[in-house]
Amino acid sequence: MRRYRLIIHDRVFDQISEIQNFIASLNTYEAAKNYSKKLFDEIESLKHRADVMQFSRWKVAKKYHPKAKRLITKNRKWNIIFHIDGSFVVIDSILPSSTMR
Repeated sequence: MRRYRLIIHDRVFDQISEIQNFIASLNTYEAAKNYSKKLFDEIESLKHRADVMQFSRWKVAKKYHPKAKRLITKNRKWNIIFHIDGSFVVIDSILPSSTMR
């Protein structure tokens, strides 16, 4: 199994910040911070798992890259859209699962 390095687009940081702000508005800031940490942990897991993930067949994912892949988060609420470029996993976006239909 290969080990990849991560490249995370700026928009992903913005998306995680928006998710964190939304959760903080419903709950505590600490809960929002923990939630965003779990998202980053799942992104980090792609360093080891990216090559075993299948290519996405969803047009929403393919608009980011023709060979886009997606990781569905453990709570099944988010799709982490990424592609592999050589020895890098490029994180393109985080999308709500509801947009993948």
